[in-house]
This record gives sequence, C-alpha cells and structure tokens, in this order.
Amino acid sequence: MGIIARKVQRLGASSYVITLPHSWIEAHNIKPGDTVYIVDDEDKLSIIPSQKDEEKSKAVYEMDLSKIPIPEIASLAIYCLYVHNLGDTIINLGPLGKKGVESAKQAALSLLGLDVFELGESKIMIRPVIDDSKIEIKQVIKGLGMIVSDIAGMLKDALMGQDVTQSLQLGQKDLLKYQHLVERHVVDTMLHGKGDVRLHALVLGSGLLGVVGYIILDAADKANKLKIRSDKIVSLVQNIKDILPQLGSIVAQPSIKRTQELLLQTMAITMDIEERSINSKDSSQTIILTKMADALKLLDVILYVITCSAATSEEYLKKVNNTGFNA
Repeated sequence: MGIIARKVQRLGASSYVITLPHSWIEAHNIKPGDTVYIVDDEDKLSIIPSQKDEEKSKAVYEMDLSKIPIPEIASLAIYCLYVHNLGDTIINLGPLGKKGVESAKQAALSLLGLDVFELGESKIMIRPVIDDSKIEIKQVIKGLGMIVSDIAGMLKDALMGQDVTQSLQLGQKDLLKYQHLVERHVVDTMLHGKGDVRLHALVLGSGLLGVVGYIILDAADKANKLKIRSDKIVSLVQNIKDILPQLGSIVAQPSIKRTQELLLQTMAITMDIEERSINSKDSSQTIILTKMADALKLLDVILYVITCSAATSEEYLKKVNNTGFNA
C-alpha cells in the first residue's frame, strides 16, 4: 500500500477535485467516463472501481413479475437480486408499467453500485457494477455502527427541540445501503463455502445492529412528530450513541475484553432507563424510554453472540490430540 500526496484543486463554484495516481488507473484499467464509487469511512475515503463488462458473468437472468400487480414488489425484487448479486437480470413488470419502473429506480438509488436500464414501458434490466472483492467488509460493518450512532444523534437532536425530519430520511437510506452491503457479503460467503468460525457473529451481529438502528429511528421519528423534549433522556441517548461505533468495530473484529467492557456500560444504561421509566409521569417520554430499553436488549444479545464467537475462535479454542485420558 503506497501513500501518494495530491493537491486539492477547485472546480467551479463549490466543487473540489484531486487527480488519481497513474499507477492505480493502469492497474484497474480506468478510462474517461468510467464510474468509481467513493466510500466515506469516518476520517478517510476509499475509491472503489466499478466492474468492467469483461469482468462480469456472461449469464443473464430473467424475472417475471407480471402476475404480481403490486408496485412495491418491484423494489423488493431489486433488493433481493442485489443481495444475491446474480449479475444482469431482465425484469418483466407486466401491468405494473411505469409505476413499477419508477419503484425499481428508487430502490436502485438507495443501493451502492447498481444500474437500472429501461427496456420498454414495463421491462427493465438491472446490473451490479461494483466489484465486491474490492470492498472491505469489516469497514462496512464499522460504517453500519457509525450510521446507527448518527441516528441516535438524531434522536438526541429531536429531544432538544430540533426538526430532524430530513435527517431521518437520509439516515434511513444510509442504514438500508449498509445493511444490504453486509447481506451481499454474507450470501456470497455462504454460497461459495468461504467458511469462517466467526461468520455467525457477523451475520447475527450486523443484522441485529440494523434492527437497533430502526428502533432508534422510530424513536427519533416519534420524538420529532410529537415534539417530545427531555434533557434527562438526552444524556441517556448520548451514552448509547457513544457505544454504537465501538459495537460496530467489535462485530467486525470480535474481542472478549472489549465486549465485556461494553456489556457493563449497557447494563448501567439499562438500569438508569428502568429507574427513569418507573418515575416518569410523562407517557410520551415513557414511549421513548421503552424503545431505548428495547434497543439495549438487542445490544446485549449482539454482545453475547460476539463473546461466544470470540471464545470459540482459534485464539482461545484449539483442537488437541487424544491424550488417552478416560473419565
């Protein structure tokens, strides 16, 4: 891995650009007009080249949705095909027509590295254009933890009186994007027999982390719409927000010591939430506290799964020869 310095240059009124290293361009056969994907990973950016036509599978699939006249089915099909990464797929939307095409396009926009082409009034083709081998799945899972932490920050802002409607919409899209990237990796690992002793922790941990994100997202939406305000709950939300990026890191790289440290923190927050729920006389605040308690229960499940996974890894558990000992 080389480090190359580049000067940032201005382009137009508000854009900044840098040039790509020539050696990297040649290594990935980048041409003018090609698409690359930029992954925002906290304090650094990663540039991922899209797949070239010659790198893609020659197989083309067809899916017939003409007998299911529900527009939402089109977007659901897009998500399923994206996760299974089958390659070029032609989808016959039948009577869904333009509504189905539009639903499919909106679904594709929420995913990283998926193109949609119209082949007529009721037929489309989808094409994955991102090379999964260039994606660091551990960084994606850490990113998922950061997204859930950001959503907790939205709940905190809502409880302090800010309107977070637009932020919630963006947060939901980001959550969906990261979840589907993780699912693609898991499906690929299972289908191609890339066994890993920690795979079940990655599957359960990242899946439940996404569910935690949706619970907190719902709490933030209710606090925003019902104009629930509470400085005391804000401090609890901040504590949860601080835990989530760390949780994303240990889902990606299980560690017994770090997991136990986080378990102690979640237990302390849970006790505080239970005490406030008992003493609360505001039913709207109790709703938020209950959702936070639900999120913490799932966080505890994630931490226990990670502990078991780490404990049964080769670092701690090794197969030994039969010593002839008989009980």
